[in-house]
Amino acid sequence: MVGNFIDNIRFDLKKIPSNWNSGARLTKTDYGNIRVLDTGGNKPVIINTPDGPNVIEHHLKLIKELSKNFRIICFELPGIGFSYPNFKYDYSLTKASKLIINLMDILKVPRATLAFSCSNGFYAIKTAELYPDRVNKLFLSQTPSLHAMDEWVKKSIPNILKYPLIGQVSNSFSEKKFAKMWYRYALPKGTDVSEYQNIALNSLNTGGCFCLSGLVQGLKKDLNTSLKLLEVPSTLIWGNMDYTHKKTNNESILEHIPNCEIIEFGNCGHFPELEETNKYVKLINERFRQPNTTTTQRKCILERIVFKILP
Repeated sequence: MVGNFIDNIRFDLKKIPSNWNSGARLTKTDYGNIRVLDTGGNKPVIINTPDGPNVIEHHLKLIKELSKNFRIICFELPGIGFSYPNFKYDYSLTKASKLIINLMDILKVPRATLAFSCSNGFYAIKTAELYPDRVNKLFLSQTPSLHAMDEWVKKSIPNILKYPLIGQVSNSFSEKKFAKMWYRYALPKGTDVSEYQNIALNSLNTGGCFCLSGLVQGLKKDLNTSLKLLEVPSTLIWGNMDYTHKKTNNESILEHIPNCEIIEFGNCGHFPELEETNKYVKLINERFRQPNTTTTQRKCILERIVFKILP
């Protein structure tokens, strides 16, 4: 990727902590050192990743609640937090998918459920499409179709960030400002955003990154990429109070996952998994108790049952 070397130079100039109170650690992968928190154990695995400028610390409550029934692997994708991309990583769907599988191999995880949000959801969908034998289920949050996301980017992201080199340079000077401003629009009006802001800014002030420019440029190249998933059971959780997505059609996800189950959280903004953690965890537990079928298959089963009991 053309502008990636700027983010690599920034990484070389920063002093990255060697350990964190959260228990997260850096793990060497084919695409850079990736910051990972792994609860371990022999429970079913859920892999979760923050949506920048969120980092692992934003997810600690979610991790704690999910870890009661699951082994949780929460990691920061390259360009987020303390995970810096190397020269192999270009933010494309394919490279991100290979990174996810690479990380699973390193951590000896044969199969996992992916719980990703917003644009990261496309990486989860592509991973399930390319490696269906490695993915049990998908839980997505605030992920529309690629084309709907492109419309969102046109309205929400400063144009300067969309150009290689100059975008990365501008990003390096504006990431703290954007991170601080973002939560005011992403969360419901009247929400106290200070904790979200403080965690994000603490990451950026201690060596972290928010490479929004690289992400936007990488996904732009994949707008016309084939992205279709049929066999992996998938659920989309959508926060209805997300001002940034007030004009986004959440049903556009059906373009990529025709059988996707869509569940709306009425009082949530951009982070339903963090804003309504207990409700989100309950939903996941319920879906894991159901047979591993697609939404269409579950509907057909229900219709057959109703047919049988009707006179």
